[in-house]
Amino acid sequence: MSTIKVDTYLTRGGASEIAIDKLKGVSSASSISVVAEGGTNSTNLQQGLTKSWFTSNVSMALTDSFNVASATDAGDGQLGITFSSAFGNTTYSSTATGTSDVNVNVTSNWNETLTTTLTRFGMFKTSNQTYTDIPICGHTCGDLA
Repeated sequence: MSTIKVDTYLTRGGASEIAIDKLKGVSSASSISVVAEGGTNSTNLQQGLTKSWFTSNVSMALTDSFNVASATDAGDGQLGITFSSAFGNTTYSSTATGTSDVNVNVTSNWNETLTTTLTRFGMFKTSNQTYTDIPICGHTCGDLA
């Protein structure tokens, strides 16, 4: 195996860009460290990535997504999101926000047990204490399997 060591890499046009298809850490797939914004700390690249995201319309249908296989309208103001790639455990974090009504609270996982492939959101209207469909957008962070 060969080792290439350089101080600066420039393309013929002078740009500092490298095009690659795959990036792996030194000893494992999750060991790539990136210098954080302040320059003195580092963060783990894989841990810092959003692993899924979605947007939905008022009919609870997906309008755009990443790592989401499907959305299920589970009743008024209740949306189930099934992931394309499973999470490694159920300690991931899913958050969402409503996009059209400030009087609606969006909660994650309404009375449901998390699974590695499914999370749920509820949209609760505070003015009349009912669940209601509104467009929402959300994301999930955690470890993929």
